[in-house]
Amino acid sequence: MCYNNQMKKFFRILGILLASILLIFGSYIAYVYIQYHRIADNQKQLILSNRETKVSVNKTYKIMTYNIGYASYPADYTFFMDGGKEVRARSVKAVDDALDEDVRMIKSQNPDFVNIQEIDWQGTRSQYVNEPKRLLAEVGGYGSVLTQNYDSAWLQYPVLNPIGKAKSGILTLSKYEIDKSTRYSLPIDTNFSKFFDLDRAFDVNVLPITGSNKKFVLINTHLSAYTKNVAVQKAQLKKIFAKMQEYVDADDYVICGGDYNHDLVGRPKNELTWMKSFPTAELTRGMRVVAPDPQTNVPSVRSNGVTLTDPKEIFGWIDGFLVSENVSELSVKSVSNNFKSSDHQPVVMEFQLK
Repeated sequence: MCYNNQMKKFFRILGILLASILLIFGSYIAYVYIQYHRIADNQKQLILSNRETKVSVNKTYKIMTYNIGYASYPADYTFFMDGGKEVRARSVKAVDDALDEDVRMIKSQNPDFVNIQEIDWQGTRSQYVNEPKRLLAEVGGYGSVLTQNYDSAWLQYPVLNPIGKAKSGILTLSKYEIDKSTRYSLPIDTNFSKFFDLDRAFDVNVLPITGSNKKFVLINTHLSAYTKNVAVQKAQLKKIFAKMQEYVDADDYVICGGDYNHDLVGRPKNELTWMKSFPTAELTRGMRVVAPDPQTNVPSVRSNGVTLTDPKEIFGWIDGFLVSENVSELSVKSVSNNFKSSDHQPVVMEFQLK
């Protein structure tokens, strides 16, 4: 009888424990779904420290596009979603050191325009460092537009070392006057994977031109990296292409710079979700791809599943520009810092509005 009572007590405690686990798990799933929201489409953006000088035709300008990897990926870092081991930035100091390097890279090139992707504020993964505030304070001399990609719920994944929550986006810097700026949402997965690949957007900045009714249109974007849904990838590009077509048809000058998570130089690795072939044949009429020559330039991205020096490391060129025919590129290059601060390296183009 005593044995039976003990067994009943054991199973009762076990049942309560299992029920508690299921309740916690169910509550967390409910929290994630309830908290989830997409930022509204077609939103006017705030322009800070706007410059007064307008751009001009037939003058040489320089633009940089740079995915800073939320200042968390040094060359010996391996990220869990790429098959590595680490989840968050190693420390606040590590983030500060990476931002120091990013600032150095920007200052060394002295671009007139900078398109930055994956910049965090209030992010667990980036040790809650306010990266836009820190970067803007140090580069100086630019007007800026900070466009939010997402505001994620707390993600308890991986379970024992979760990536947590983050506010993250894209940052556009300009030494010249911006007339208006608008955020457009991109299509994303609608199943559970939307919680891991998160929201996506692009930002359209319209700049006035001295003595002209035409506009210089500068677009900043960061496309999905980990979606396995090819239809989503195509839909994202289709929306950007359609928006660019509006401005091309008006004979405006258009440059779109960003991280496309597609190969731009004819060296795709289609087994990877983030290095498939760029659909050049479907590109906006009157636009072209401008990217570094892989024969003479360092890669713009590494795979981040292994360290930089690992023989299994994969490299590619997924960062660059889409440029209208009335913009002449004078040069384009990727700039090496041996992936010291990010899994990307910046790409820089000199150009003129013809």
